[in-house]
Amino acid sequence: MRLAVRGAWIADNLRRLGSGAIYHLAYPTHQIDPHVLELLRQGASTQGKVAIYVVRDGRGVQVADGEIVAVHWFPQLIRIHFMIGKVYVDEIGEVIDWSDSDYLVRGGGPTTILV
Repeated sequence: MRLAVRGAWIADNLRRLGSGAIYHLAYPTHQIDPHVLELLRQGASTQGKVAIYVVRDGRGVQVADGEIVAVHWFPQLIRIHFMIGKVYVDEIGEVIDWSDSDYLVRGGGPTTILV
């Protein structure tokens, strides 16, 4: 699963906490790719890898990866808890096209768990 954030301060939090710490990100359902949302609603596995990207100007730069611990549903949002794996501090993570910045949660890529 790919998770995007717009604030660089989240990347700073991930770096400060470091590998092995637990962190969570919450997203309103309208920011989740409809395909991913439907798979989650159908009970697809929520275990697996996650990649976190900072998104700006249609590009996503990977700042960390990790393992999903839990996904919690609330009436208008989903909160994704994960254990931080690698944090990209001294190197640049994967850079991908994120031109449709309306969706901040996506499936796909090498970290796919739902698709």
